[in-house]
Amino acid sequence: MVGSVFLIVVDILMIMVPRITGIVIDTLRAAPDDLSTVRVLLLGIVGIAFGLFFSRFFWRVFIMGAARRFEYFSKEVLFDKLLSLPASYYDRTRVGDLMARFTNDVNAMRMAFGPAIVMMVDGFFLTAITIIAMGSFVNWNLTLLSVAPLPALAFVATFFGRMIHRRFRAVQEAFSDVTDTAEESIAGVRVVKSYGIEQLRSKTMEGISNNYVAKNIALVKIWGMFFPMIQGLAMLGVVIAIFFGGRMVILGSITLGEFVTFVGYLGMLIWPIAAFGWVLNIIQRGRASYRRLKEIIEEKSDVKTVNPVKIRKLRGHIVFDNLTFTYPTARESSLMDVSLEIKAGSKVALVGTTGSGKSTIGKLLGRVYPVLEGKIMIDGIDITRLDPEIIRDNIAYVPQETFLFSDTVRNNIAFAVDGVDKEKVEKYAKIAAVHNDIKGFSKGYDTIVGERGVTLSGGQKQRIAIARALMKEAPVIFLDDCLSAVDTETEARILKSLQNSGIERTIIVISHRLKAVVDSDVIYVMHDGKVLEQGTHSELLENYGLYRKMYERQMLEEKLEGE
Repeated sequence: MVGSVFLIVVDILMIMVPRITGIVIDTLRAAPDDLSTVRVLLLGIVGIAFGLFFSRFFWRVFIMGAARRFEYFSKEVLFDKLLSLPASYYDRTRVGDLMARFTNDVNAMRMAFGPAIVMMVDGFFLTAITIIAMGSFVNWNLTLLSVAPLPALAFVATFFGRMIHRRFRAVQEAFSDVTDTAEESIAGVRVVKSYGIEQLRSKTMEGISNNYVAKNIALVKIWGMFFPMIQGLAMLGVVIAIFFGGRMVILGSITLGEFVTFVGYLGMLIWPIAAFGWVLNIIQRGRASYRRLKEIIEEKSDVKTVNPVKIRKLRGHIVFDNLTFTYPTARESSLMDVSLEIKAGSKVALVGTTGSGKSTIGKLLGRVYPVLEGKIMIDGIDITRLDPEIIRDNIAYVPQETFLFSDTVRNNIAFAVDGVDKEKVEKYAKIAAVHNDIKGFSKGYDTIVGERGVTLSGGQKQRIAIARALMKEAPVIFLDDCLSAVDTETEARILKSLQNSGIERTIIVISHRLKAVVDSDVIYVMHDGKVLEQGTHSELLENYGLYRKMYERQMLEEKLEGE
């Protein structure tokens, strides 16, 4: 609002300049020797120049500053929203598309709230007072003739505005494809190089880039017609003014100074008329981007908490009761009538064939996906009544795919807690059997691991991820086959250290190597989304079922490798 006031002050000061110029010309013609009046008028122009300087400075600070604050606020809200969305949203949404909305679309909105506001206020107000000044100071008949082409702007703007909106939206969507392809190619550059498909990937990027260029060319063609038409209408007014105004000067209806004033005002009208085209363009861009951002803001989480229970600490007694679950993007169920019990403070292993649904249990336990009421209970409370934040505060989950941030080893381990306790970091690094490895790094715990931990081996990344989970000191820890890159003995030693760490916690382990989980209190054997067997290691061996077959096969493989 304050910026608009300063903008209006600028327009009022600008209106005075042609008027003073006309008076100077008429004064010099009437009394060439009277320079005192001219000096005063010229000093007035100098004063106006200073006024324009300060007014323009402040409207830029207030309006453009507000637009930048809006940009910051938009990105903050959008980032918080992205963090709050469920995993199912990211299953169907590309990262590149989100990055395009986070950058290009937010920038288009900033332009709509900054430069577009300036042009709109400046254009409408400057046009209005300029026309009034032209009629009041010079001649109303000449003014009406000169501004006659202006109503045609409404038709031109309406006709082109819709096409600009549609084509800019297509441009933004094409930009999302470019961003997504570039992000995937860079993130997977090692895979690309290992397969030697640089040329193939380059052709893919070239095709997507060509599509982006084609969408931009289609938009540019509209601009190429739109802006010349706007400027042509403006110049038509100048032609009319020169033709009729020149005759009026010859006939003595207006003075030469008034004609110069009129032409000056008419020149001032060209900017708001041209700005009208820019405003329409920027607003249509902003509208298209607003709709794309609105899609994210209006996205609803499918994980809902019904009649929430106020509780902060969980013990870790978990019960699954005939749970059947199907992923939103899948046709077949991943889990079918799964029933199992995990007692607080116990160590439980989930084993079985690949794709049997073991990891799905961990995701549902962390409320990553919604489940029906009464199917999962934690400490006797229905999981649908527990806020996801409470569950994730009490469950430390280590997924199969280890993700480390481009930061120091110490900060990666302390990532999930406030503040860095060096003693605790080293304590849990020792439990995760990675302390000695870290000591061998160039800068120890202050070593930068690189993007996604690229400088570390697979086993080192997995063990650092386990240390990070332990730092939470949560009552439940879920290890989702996260020790596949270490040897069996190291895996067994880490699991034993977890039990003997001095903190009572429920430990749930998914592992394909049965030798590492033989000491579990209960082992659940899964196949095709069902629990086929359950019991201790010795009990399962006596059953002669799937577990025994898997165990004997692994022992035979280990024996053959040792020979």
